[in-house]
Amino acid sequence: MQESNNIDDLDSLEPLQEDSSLGSISINNEVVANIVAMAARQVPGVMSLASGGLKEDIAGFFGSKRDGTVNITEDENGSYVIGVKLILTFGVQLAKVAEEVQIAIRDQVHNMTNKNVSRVNVVVDGIRENLPKEESGTDSQD
Repeated sequence: MQESNNIDDLDSLEPLQEDSSLGSISINNEVVANIVAMAARQVPGVMSLASGGLKEDIAGFFGSKRDGTVNITEDENGSYVIGVKLILTFGVQLAKVAEEVQIAIRDQVHNMTNKNVSRVNVVVDGIRENLPKEESGTDSQD
């Protein structure tokens, strides 16, 4: 079992490899981390992935690697053990949204990689209020 403390350590994990009659298939672990992030963001009540601060928020906005928000390890059976840190919307049922995230990540990673996911550990790292557009000053009036 190999451990990873942040997304930068994913290179140390072996990419998923399978052999077919036509040749081998490899799935880079960065791809798996992106599947995790995208699946989590699709769950209602998830504002964003957590980050280490403003610098990482800006880097994430431009598509750079997330620092410490997605962790991927493998258990003794070769199944993924996934950890993700999230910011949820103020007012939602935190445990319910976290459970929906677990299910979404497990299902999406398995569907896209054909590899089992034994655990999905969710850390609610914060909450934010979802402000309507008129309060954020972006609406124009005629």
